[in-house]
Amino acid sequence: MKYIRERNGKREIVEKKRHSRAYIMQAVLKWTICIGLLLIAVLVFRFLDKKLNDGKLMDRIIGKKEAPETPSTESEELIETETEEQMVLRVCLDPGHGGMDPGCDYDGRIESEDNWKLAQIVKQEMEAAGIEVVMTREDNDTKVFLKDRVAIANASGADYFISIHRNKGDGYGVETWMTANAGEVTEELTSNVHNGIVGAGVSRDRGVKTGTETGEGSDYYVIGNTTMPACLIEFGFINSSDDNRLFDENMESYAKAITAAVQSTYSKYGDTDLLPADEMVSTEEGAEQDLSHGIRLSYPAIDNVSTLSSETLDWGQGGDADEYNRPTGCLSYQEKFKDYTADFIIPTTEKKIYLTLDEGYEYGCTPSILDTLKEKGVKAVFFVTKPYAEQDPELVQRIIDDGHILGNHSVTHPAAGLSSQSVEEQQQEIMGLHDYIKEKYDYDMFLFRYPSGKFSEQSLAIMNNCGYRAVFWSFAYLDYDVNNQPDEQESLQKLMDKLHPGAIYLLHAESWTNTNILGDFIDQARAAGYEFALYSDTLN
Repeated sequence: MKYIRERNGKREIVEKKRHSRAYIMQAVLKWTICIGLLLIAVLVFRFLDKKLNDGKLMDRIIGKKEAPETPSTESEELIETETEEQMVLRVCLDPGHGGMDPGCDYDGRIESEDNWKLAQIVKQEMEAAGIEVVMTREDNDTKVFLKDRVAIANASGADYFISIHRNKGDGYGVETWMTANAGEVTEELTSNVHNGIVGAGVSRDRGVKTGTETGEGSDYYVIGNTTMPACLIEFGFINSSDDNRLFDENMESYAKAITAAVQSTYSKYGDTDLLPADEMVSTEEGAEQDLSHGIRLSYPAIDNVSTLSSETLDWGQGGDADEYNRPTGCLSYQEKFKDYTADFIIPTTEKKIYLTLDEGYEYGCTPSILDTLKEKGVKAVFFVTKPYAEQDPELVQRIIDDGHILGNHSVTHPAAGLSSQSVEEQQQEIMGLHDYIKEKYDYDMFLFRYPSGKFSEQSLAIMNNCGYRAVFWSFAYLDYDVNNQPDEQESLQKLMDKLHPGAIYLLHAESWTNTNILGDFIDQARAAGYEFALYSDTLN
C-alpha cells in the first residue's frame, strides 16, 4: 500500500510496510496474557477481600455504592448476644523464676523448670476449657522481674492471677498464699484452688496462709501488687522425695483442679471488672497498704555470690544527657545491671521525681526538712545509718510516722565501700541495721543506698539476697560538707537545670543549703510540670 507523506515542506510517496504474520501473532499473545493476568488479579483480590475485609473494598474501588443497611431488631439482638459471648474468663499464669533466676534447687532438680512444666500443662487444660490464658513469661530461658510480672498481669485484663512456685527447707506439703487484706473473691479463689489441689493428692495439707513467712504485715510481691484476685501456690518442697514424686505424678490432676477452681469462682462472681471494690479487696480498718511498718521484699536468691566480681565501682551520674535531659550514664548502668535489684534512674519519660535524703549525722536540719515536706505534701526516702538511728530515735520515729520511707544506709558507712569487705561483713552491714530497726521500730526496711556510692557485682547480689532494692541516684551535687555549704541560689538553679523524668534526687539532710531551698525547689519543679512521687510506687 502507498500513501503521501509530508516532511520538511516536501511531499513524497512512501510505501507502508506490511506486518508479518509472526509479528501479529506475538502482539495478540501479549495482549491475551495481559488481560488474563488482570482478570486473575481481580479474582484474587475479591477472594482476599472476602476473607480479610468486609467484602466491599473492591466495590468501593470501582465506585459501586450501596444503600446503608438498617439493622433489624433480630440483627441487634444477634450483635448483643455476640458481644456477651466475647466476655470470657481470662487467667494470668505466673510460673515463678526462670532464666538466670532458677529459684530453689536440690540434687539437680530446679524450681523454675518444675514451675514451667506445670504452668504449660495448666495452660493447655484451661485453653481446652475455653479459658484465655496470659503468661508472665513465654519460655524458661528468660528472667522476668517481679515488677514486670505485675505489669504484664495488670495490663492483661485477667480475671484471676495464679503464681506457681515450689518450696525448699525443713518441711513438706502444699500451701497456698493470699494477701493479708484479701477480699471475698480472693478468699473464694484461693480456697477453691487449694482444696482442689489437696483433693488431687498431696503429702500434707499446709493450709491457706496470708502475708508471707515473715508475718502478716507484708505480702508476697506479685500477689500484693496485682489488681485482680490472686493466689500463690507452693507445690511441695523440692528437697522432699515424696513431694517430688507427687508433683511428677499429679501434674495433670493439679491442672484440672486449678482449672475447675477458677471456673467455679467465675461462675459464682462473674467478670471481676463488674464487681464492687469491697469484694475485690477487704475494706476492714487497716486493710489499705501503708508504710508504717515498711515492706518486706522477697527476691529470688542469687547463688554462688562468692564467685561474682568484687571489683569496686564508684557511682556517679556523669554530665551527658539524652533528649529528655536524663543522664546517659544512669541509663547505661540501668541496662548493664538490669539483672539485679538496683535503680540508677527510674526508666520512664513521665515527669516524676523521687526525692531521697541521706542521714549520717544530725545537724539540726531534719526537723525543718520534715516540716517543709509535710507542708508541701511530699513523701521522701531517708537513708539512715545505725549511729543516726541510735542517737536520734525521735526523728527516726517521726520519719516513719509522717509516711516517709526509712532506708538502710549500712551500720558503719565504711569509707572504702561495702565491696571492700568480705561477704559476711557486707551482710552484717545491711542486716545489722535492718534487725535493729525492726526490733526498735517494728519496721521492715527494704531500700538500700551504698555508702559513697561504691559497689560491686558481688555486693549487688548480697543486697538482693538480703531482700533489698538498691537506690543510687541520677542527681547529686557537693552539698554534704557542713563546713563548706554551697550558695543557695546557685544550688537551686543547679537542681532545676538537671530536672529529668524518673529522676532520683540525692540531697544530704545535714545541709542547711538544702534545708533552705527545699520548699522553693518543690514549688518550681511542680510549676515545671513535675510530680514528686512515692518511691514504693516504682516497685509496681
